[in-house]
Amino acid sequence: MTTVRPKHGFYFTVQDVEQAKRNLDSHAWAREAYQAWKRRCDSFLELDDQLIYDCVLSMQDQTFAYGIAGCPDCGQPFPMNLEEQRPMFSDIRQFPRKLLTCPHCRMTFPNDRYPDTGHGFEKNGKGYYPVGMWNFFIAGDWFGGVRDHEGMVTKLTYLYMLTGEERYAHKALVLLDAFSAILPGTIGPRDFTPFGSDFEIGRLHMLTSIVHRIKVCIARDYDWLYRLPELDSPSPALSRLGRTGTMRACIETMLNDYMLTEPGGPVYDLSGGNLTNLQNHESDGVRAMLAVGLVLDNEDYLRWGVQAVEAYFYNAIGRDGMYYEGSYGYSLFTGSVFLDVALLAMRASGEEQLKQFHPFDCSRFFQFSVRNHLDVLCQGHLPCFGDWGRDTRESTEPDRKLLVDTYRAASFFNQFSPDPDMKREAMQCMEKLYAAAVPELGGRGIDLFFAHPPSPRTDGLERPRGNTVKGQFGLAIARDANDTTLLMRVGQNNTHAHDDVLGLNFYAHGKEISADIGYGIYGTNGHFGWGTKAIAHNTVVVNRDRELKRGQLYKPFAGGEWSVIYEDGYLSAIEGQAPALYDIDAYQRMAAAVPIGDQASYIADFFYVQGAEMCDYAFHAFHEDSELAVDGVRQAAEHWTLAGVDAEEKPYFDYPDKSFGERLSTGETFTHALDGEKLQAWTPEPNNGYGYIYAVREHAAEGRTVSATWTSSQGGVLNWHGICGPQDRILSGQCPSLEGTVQHPVLIIRSEERAKQYAAVYQAISADEAGPKVTGLEPLKAYGELVTAFRVKLDNGLEDYWAYSPQDQTIKVETPYGEWRIEGRCAWMRLDEEGRMTAQSLIRADHAEFREATGQAEARKWLPVEQVDIHADTIWVKADQPRELPQYVKIRSGAGPASIYPVRSMHQDAGLLKITLKDSVILSKGIVRQIEDGGIDTVYPLPLGFDLSSEGVTPFRGKAMKGYSGGEAIITGVDHLKRLRVDIVKPFHLEEKFDIVDVQIGDFIQFI
Repeated sequence: MTTVRPKHGFYFTVQDVEQAKRNLDSHAWAREAYQAWKRRCDSFLELDDQLIYDCVLSMQDQTFAYGIAGCPDCGQPFPMNLEEQRPMFSDIRQFPRKLLTCPHCRMTFPNDRYPDTGHGFEKNGKGYYPVGMWNFFIAGDWFGGVRDHEGMVTKLTYLYMLTGEERYAHKALVLLDAFSAILPGTIGPRDFTPFGSDFEIGRLHMLTSIVHRIKVCIARDYDWLYRLPELDSPSPALSRLGRTGTMRACIETMLNDYMLTEPGGPVYDLSGGNLTNLQNHESDGVRAMLAVGLVLDNEDYLRWGVQAVEAYFYNAIGRDGMYYEGSYGYSLFTGSVFLDVALLAMRASGEEQLKQFHPFDCSRFFQFSVRNHLDVLCQGHLPCFGDWGRDTRESTEPDRKLLVDTYRAASFFNQFSPDPDMKREAMQCMEKLYAAAVPELGGRGIDLFFAHPPSPRTDGLERPRGNTVKGQFGLAIARDANDTTLLMRVGQNNTHAHDDVLGLNFYAHGKEISADIGYGIYGTNGHFGWGTKAIAHNTVVVNRDRELKRGQLYKPFAGGEWSVIYEDGYLSAIEGQAPALYDIDAYQRMAAAVPIGDQASYIADFFYVQGAEMCDYAFHAFHEDSELAVDGVRQAAEHWTLAGVDAEEKPYFDYPDKSFGERLSTGETFTHALDGEKLQAWTPEPNNGYGYIYAVREHAAEGRTVSATWTSSQGGVLNWHGICGPQDRILSGQCPSLEGTVQHPVLIIRSEERAKQYAAVYQAISADEAGPKVTGLEPLKAYGELVTAFRVKLDNGLEDYWAYSPQDQTIKVETPYGEWRIEGRCAWMRLDEEGRMTAQSLIRADHAEFREATGQAEARKWLPVEQVDIHADTIWVKADQPRELPQYVKIRSGAGPASIYPVRSMHQDAGLLKITLKDSVILSKGIVRQIEDGGIDTVYPLPLGFDLSSEGVTPFRGKAMKGYSGGEAIITGVDHLKRLRVDIVKPFHLEEKFDIVDVQIGDFIQFI
């Protein structure tokens, strides 16, 4: 056994190895993980070096493929989980045979019917790659894979680090040598290109940015293998390929390949320290640049990487700690990227640099990486919106993956933060999450090499209560007393978003009832043409989204505002306004979660639209198979697709077996293409998703209300009750999951009223639930402008009453027990069997009266901002101390949408009320690169203020720029990611740093 020392120890240090040995002594999970690694590595040691070289080098002129097209014979999708896939593939000891057996039909490929010499074959316009899938699996398992970046190379290196036994190091070098010899010049997996294409989209089995992710692990391994004399001997892999060079040269050539740019992926170029978009692909490129720079002593790479960190932490992460891309799942993934970037940038920085900016001393980064994750749980579920997989989980226990990722993120801050408070909070988080994380610990190297709590807590983890609002991102989560949960988004549409503004996700009984269609594979027909579309979500579509162009994923939108954030310890309500989404007078939704028992709750849903020619309210439920029954209607007509309803000309796909929804299948593409269609990245025009909804029936309401019941194959029920206008058209049909495995019954209510108020209540009932139930809804007569009032009938004898209007006024509602009078625009009350009020909520009202009962809320005054300290996140106003500390304040600047901020503290200070906010008031940062023609070019991209698909739309309009050397300006527009249009108040200097600030003196604040 030898003492192992790395070249630099740029990721794991000698001290970390000593910590790993202490962990092995202290933690049973660490010993189990180590033994599992050792068993796998010891088994791998039995393979002959020549067999490994033969196998890897054989891949050089063959394909690699995920296999998203599924089985070429039975058409079923293949599992994507690594361990589920393992039995599908022939063992390496059968090489040169590379066999794949379908787990569904049990057919083994290649065969006489489906031959494959390594380049795949085509069937019905689709490419199939059995040998490519074998190559993909083995390469991922050995070199590092899509889902487990730490392949056999890395695990062998870990064993070498811990034991000093060079047999592990030797085998790691064999793998590195073999893969390094063939990696340059390969073109990536073939699933995402037409069959036979030589389009470059990565390396080996690694798609675009995955090359960079795995390269970080490989660079880390090379750091610890660097001193081995074997590296300076001739490369067996190069020799077999007729080339010359040492193993060291072979590996370093590989490390320097596919750097700084990403052929086949998003366009960027890191040369010279340039940053293009701050998207997750580019951040992967930055971490690979830092890792390779550290191990190969490339000073340019290190300098450019360190410079990039501030841009990422302030311009890709918002003031609320939310990542700018429109999917929380991508935020969770990107957190792991940023943690690596932070660690590597810290290692690459000198003392002076770290004094100026230490990555693990950034509260914004800590909020993003650690604090936010637990705040946004929805009945224990990871929020599912935008580009992320559909949420079929059935549990109220907090999502383990989220907890483990949060635990690991906290471990970085515990390990590296120079801030004692941040370090203490990180350790407290680890103590709280340790018990939940233990079953997953040992799955990654950091688990073994980083420290763990000496005294973890065992009292369990509580889910978040009440409402959560992320102001800059535009996300609100409402939770009632039963933890029935609503999620809605009003934020900017940006990369990886879906067209789901004001779409409502609904969680009850441990399930995501609203069945968000989700995301599986980027760029498929199902992704581009269906899952991203507004009609695929529970929302209202205006004018059939007929303006959406071919390939357009979502409408340009700079963000709306939260007009109501309400909770009283019982019910919770949120209201979002987003008229700019459709450029109409009003587009707003209020939704409330209302308990009616210890476990039972219902949702009250109000959606107001003004200025549309036509609007379609869409609703579906349950991820599993379900049936829909609509009551209170008579059938009026039959159609085929929703696209064909009211179409001026019948679409070519508006026939049975031709709709997009019927043909969507494995791989999120069509079973077959009709004339003019393609099987990859194709959409129709308009690209509104209406052709995916088929078997459409039209109904006419028999009265003022309609009821619909979704019955799940698992026994659950969703009862929906809605108010309908006399001209409303009720449509029902079917819409597919992304691979067509489930057909969801969907309800659509079409209106052509100029001002339309949709109103509904719905309740999810589990198969074994015995609690109170909503039995119906009855409209009530009300006085006022645009007032909707109704009573909700419950089977326990109680009745709930609702009044809602989009505008403040005096509302009078006639009830069977007398007049209900409201000053405001929304209120709720509950009456017993004798008509006595038992509870009320003034959701957006100052005063209410019913019989002898009254209710009074604090007046919502707008107060001018007198002072601002942007670095302390503090503002001052002339006001008395509120009786209770408000949870949030709303801040309005000019004519744009108001901002929501959580409040940390309030107290009197020199005659003013000092309000300290929990979130930063700095939206983004920049450095002046050029000044000309009323514009400022900045070094840092500004993705929080600009989306490439939404030119001319920005949430930064009207915001102030504050230069560090005195420059001041007001932003009038954002032309692209690095160019601001401004009205300059005080001149800026070239290279002057600046902040983009959300709050200024003279703005107005309101307590909510």
